[in-house]
Amino acid sequence: MLEDQLVALPDAVSFEEASTLPLAYATAHRMMFTRGNLAAGETVLVLGASGGVGTCCVLLAKMVGATVLACASSPEKLERLADIGADHLIDYTRVDMRKAVHEIVGRPRVAGTGGVDLAVNYTGGKTWKDTLRCVGKGGRMVTCGATAGFDEEVDCRYVWAFEQSIIGSDGWTRDDVLALLGMVESGRLEPVIDRVFPLDEIHEAERLLEDREVFGKVVVRP
Repeated sequence: MLEDQLVALPDAVSFEEASTLPLAYATAHRMMFTRGNLAAGETVLVLGASGGVGTCCVLLAKMVGATVLACASSPEKLERLADIGADHLIDYTRVDMRKAVHEIVGRPRVAGTGGVDLAVNYTGGKTWKDTLRCVGKGGRMVTCGATAGFDEEVDCRYVWAFEQSIIGSDGWTRDDVLALLGMVESGRLEPVIDRVFPLDEIHEAERLLEDREVFGKVVVRP
């Protein structure tokens, strides 16, 4: 029924903030908590960390007390990721992502040392193999998409030797949105909004997204 699809907007949450939640932020919440079971004290690797989903993953991870390794494509984006709490920054256009992660947290060992506890990879584009090589013993990788391509390669030897879990996460539910609204209302979560455009500038908003010139979310307001 229609009323089952409606969510009351708290007075303390703006329409602009609320508009970020049903897609990118709820998707991130489902990946990190509902499916990924992120816990305090864990180490998280986020690929594509500067977009809407990625910035929310960073915010949520820091909110629960995790250590975040954030990957992005420019010094400017990495600087802003540091501003929202990312602990370690990796410019994947300049360095080998896997080697950089190993330098930060150590190379995964079957004995249980090294690697990250949770890797967030929704970029695809032949990145699964290296991402899983960054995941430690008993760790997991969660994905909600493959923006750069879905035809992936996996070295299965590392999946079974390190007892890794590959977890799919598809969209979000009403509960994810309600949880996020509560976080924003209480001040625990502040959505990252790059810019707010009037409706008649929607083409410019779309261009910025296509050219990857944004950090966080772009909002179009009627």
